[in-house]
Amino acid sequence: MINMAAALGTLPDAPLIYVLAQVVFTRVPKMASFWEDFHHSVFEHYPGSLVEEIQRIQFGGSPDGSTSNVTRWHMLNRDKTEGIILGADSIVFHATSYESSLVFFQKLERVLKALKNILPVNVSVSRLGLRYIDLILPTSSLSADNQVSGKLGSIPLDEANCKFEKLEEVTTYSTSEGGSLVVRHRQSLKQDILPADLFPNNLRLAHRLERPVSTDDTATGLLDYDHYVPMEIEFMPDAIIEKFRSIHKTNSHAFALTTTPEAKELWKGEYKNE
Repeated sequence: MINMAAALGTLPDAPLIYVLAQVVFTRVPKMASFWEDFHHSVFEHYPGSLVEEIQRIQFGGSPDGSTSNVTRWHMLNRDKTEGIILGADSIVFHATSYESSLVFFQKLERVLKALKNILPVNVSVSRLGLRYIDLILPTSSLSADNQVSGKLGSIPLDEANCKFEKLEEVTTYSTSEGGSLVVRHRQSLKQDILPADLFPNNLRLAHRLERPVSTDDTATGLLDYDHYVPMEIEFMPDAIIEKFRSIHKTNSHAFALTTTPEAKELWKGEYKNE
């Protein structure tokens, strides 16, 4: 039987480097008028802030497309290991330091309760998303390939005089929650495997990314579990958290099934500064 408690951040030397939970809701036209009240309510835990302006290009209306500006408000804890990203139609809670799903969801629920207090009535949720990023570090005894199970893994072409450089695999699954789980597996000899849509993100990088990585022909790996579920429910923090717990169980189970027993033994604390 798979030990679900040891499937993600609870392993002593867990490979988890980033967690993101997103709630998409009815667009609030005047969110710019509400965000400072929201920040005030979470200021004790997330005193840092910055405003981000993103320019989006939309095609379809004219040959050259049209542009629009999107504003996102970032709030950060003191050591920049956790943060909130608020938009007119979504909120993200993300972290590069992860203790357990219990603690993560407790903090997320606190953030959602604070947001609900400033939202206008009749705001509903249209989608939830939960994403985990794991960095697979090779050791002298266990390559990245041997830490990933199933059909995933690089295919050697040495006999064809072809040298491996980079691997990218993407598989999409339908889930029992009515959503989709996208599992991305990457390996590379270069330091270019972090998802460009997530990094940089104004948070301090996880300590695992600071470890020395071999510069020889040994690839570093990454597993990215991106689970999103469309739905139509009221913006009720307790109900949202229950949905997230169910989504988390699927992500956790997927992690357990796509990583090898040898890797799990390694992550129990056998890292020797290799």
